[in-house]
Amino acid sequence: MLPRLLHITYPSTSTESDDPATFFSSALGTIFSDDLRNQHGEPDALITYLPSSHPAYPAIELRAADPATEDGRRKFAHYLWNAGVLMAELVAGRGRRGGSVGEDAERGEDERQEKDGGAAWWVGHEEEKLWSVKGHAVLELGAGVGLAGIMSVLAGAEEVVISDYPAPEILQNLRSNVSTNIPAHLRSKVAVEGHAWGDVTSTFPAASAAKFTRILAADCLWMPHEHLHLVRSMLHFLSPAADARVFVISGFHTGRARMAAFFDVAADEGLLVEDVYEMDAEGRRREWAKERDGGAEDHGERNKWLVLARLKRSSA
Repeated sequence: MLPRLLHITYPSTSTESDDPATFFSSALGTIFSDDLRNQHGEPDALITYLPSSHPAYPAIELRAADPATEDGRRKFAHYLWNAGVLMAELVAGRGRRGGSVGEDAERGEDERQEKDGGAAWWVGHEEEKLWSVKGHAVLELGAGVGLAGIMSVLAGAEEVVISDYPAPEILQNLRSNVSTNIPAHLRSKVAVEGHAWGDVTSTFPAASAAKFTRILAADCLWMPHEHLHLVRSMLHFLSPAADARVFVISGFHTGRARMAAFFDVAADEGLLVEDVYEMDAEGRRREWAKERDGGAEDHGERNKWLVLARLKRSSA
């Protein structure tokens, strides 16, 4: 389960650390399968992520920002979300858990459910290649704590830019997380930039148009009023190369209808959905649906699932 890949250490002054009710709430996803926790951490809490492909990758230690303004807090960059954990898993790949390239090519998609080290991995070997960032120029949008971007560097991306809302405390926290987790010999491959979605004229976007062959967006779909801005940023930064892709993963905790509209906006603006499906926190999958149960989908059941999509330019 995705939350089991995380360990949260709260600061001694945190109400999370000494409030039994809050502690119980944070454990509900483990105790009761119908109440899965989607957000993790708080400002100054230490979030330790241990990739399921361990020991191919080290434990990642992350801290969340403490936004100084209400506008910054409304971006919810001060949490790590399950969608970000799954994005990190997929872009990093299974590391040394898999066999050689030749061995991988001989394995079928049904091996997604194969037990490896005691747990099934998320996708089969062929699909794993489709999520690879190795050798690519990567941009993470709405990065939050920057986990997916950090894992992209460790997984062999050629260049990574980790971006989020241009609030100083959010960007400084991202830089600190990068410094903590990226070894010195890889630091030249990663940068942190502020970016407000839809802004294509300020210094960073103007210098980076059509530059990235991988764009990552984890839990960025919960604000329908930002869908158009988000899609326009994606299209602005996305390379025209035939293999350039946008990777989107998002949870349903704020409601399925809020997210579904994103794919219509993307299609209208020129982003084609190459593949889309739903996956729960245990790796089970089902077809994507804009609506379930006539719009009366059970909240607890909905919280278990994420939508995953790979998109490309319509002209690619």
